[in-house]
Amino acid sequence: MIKSNEFTKIYFEQNDFLTEKDKEKLLEMAQLVTYPMNKIVLHRGEQISQVGIILSGLIRVYDKNNKTVWIVYENQPYGSMEVLALNRPSTVTYETLEETTMFLLNYAELEDTIKDYPNIGRLLLMYWKNTAMAMYGHFYSFLSLTPEERYLQLLQQNAKLILRVKSKDLATYLGMHPVSLSRLKKRYFIQNK
Repeated sequence: MIKSNEFTKIYFEQNDFLTEKDKEKLLEMAQLVTYPMNKIVLHRGEQISQVGIILSGLIRVYDKNNKTVWIVYENQPYGSMEVLALNRPSTVTYETLEETTMFLLNYAELEDTIKDYPNIGRLLLMYWKNTAMAMYGHFYSFLSLTPEERYLQLLQQNAKLILRVKSKDLATYLGMHPVSLSRLKKRYFIQNK
């Protein structure tokens, strides 16, 4: 069990449909874990039993070719739908890029809890939907936007992320060569000086 803190206070305010009983149950089931920078928290081929929310830090998700397929940061869910819901080994690796603190819950226990705590089920469904929509948005951007447009979209949505992720990792995430990303950064930095 973790104690209520600033994050849980804000988190519970954002999800105001949770009752006091729901909040107590979540705090009882949760654990707070901090991983150091460059720590692999899930290897490709492994399975996990936990899902959570990143409180602080950054996780890079990459495939067998070391291509960044996803970046997870503050207030986003941590966990793999394919591993947790389908009980399959992970096809990707999760590695922290910064010291990362997460609010973790055992997924099986969370699913069992839904029967008695329907609002927690609503919360879980909301996170799966948000994750699926974010992944779809990223996928769709590869179909409809140029690499430069994807960079500009990221710059508009989360400019600080561009500074937090290594250029080579960010380039593969955006579907471009690192040299092209460097040119874009330089061009837009000079324009915005």
